[in-house]
Amino acid sequence: MFKPALIVLALSSGTAFAAADLETTADGPASTLVGAVGQYTFTVENIGNRNADNVTLTIDLPATHTSPQVYIMGDLAGYSGGCSLAGQQLTCPLGRLRRGTSAAVTVDIALPCSAASLDFIATADTTSNESNTANNVDAHTANLTYVATAIPATVLVTNRHCTGTGLTAFFECTKFPTSITAHDAELQAGGTIAIPGYPTYGGTWAQPTADALVFTYTESGVPVASFTGRGVGNDCFEGLTTFPNSGYVAPYEVCF
Repeated sequence: MFKPALIVLALSSGTAFAAADLETTADGPASTLVGAVGQYTFTVENIGNRNADNVTLTIDLPATHTSPQVYIMGDLAGYSGGCSLAGQQLTCPLGRLRRGTSAAVTVDIALPCSAASLDFIATADTTSNESNTANNVDAHTANLTYVATAIPATVLVTNRHCTGTGLTAFFECTKFPTSITAHDAELQAGGTIAIPGYPTYGGTWAQPTADALVFTYTESGVPVASFTGRGVGNDCFEGLTTFPNSGYVAPYEVCF
């Protein structure tokens, strides 16, 4: 006489645990040449046992560390239709995502040399109940490769730069062209540096790898600035210059 009640209880329990479950995956190329367009893919799959309605995917693109204005860190070349861009965030309505199905969004962007990681963060949402929301967010960090750049025995270089706090890339300087200043330096054979017109300034330079340049400026023999950069093409390096006992940094572009 209790069998029908048990059946009703079992059905009720099964219904209570039926829900959508969105799983987000952020992915990109194994490596991309600095400054070249790479395609990054963001996928949302409904691995639950119910459909997910009004699914939206938001993608936070790499952002500059500038203030008060903040920009996308890189040159955005395109993205999937239907998405809208506001600031550094893409919003992509995906509609209904049936159980066992997925939808993908792509972003094409050229990324610059940066001292900080270049991260994409993708987040999926739905108006339907979900059994698990811990897998709604995923992130991808871009992996850039750089340009091998041989430095002649002695060469005059022009250093363009801006100065601030928290900056990570010369790309950020280009967003504020009036902040950019420049000076020349001579990278000499034997790894020494001369600054034309400033005899008390000098320094040392080296190439730890074929795509890297490091140097230290000195004043009267005392270190006053240190640069670490990577080859970005066109006989140029980009990187960050730091100063002893200072919170300021200066992203540099160093070109023959």
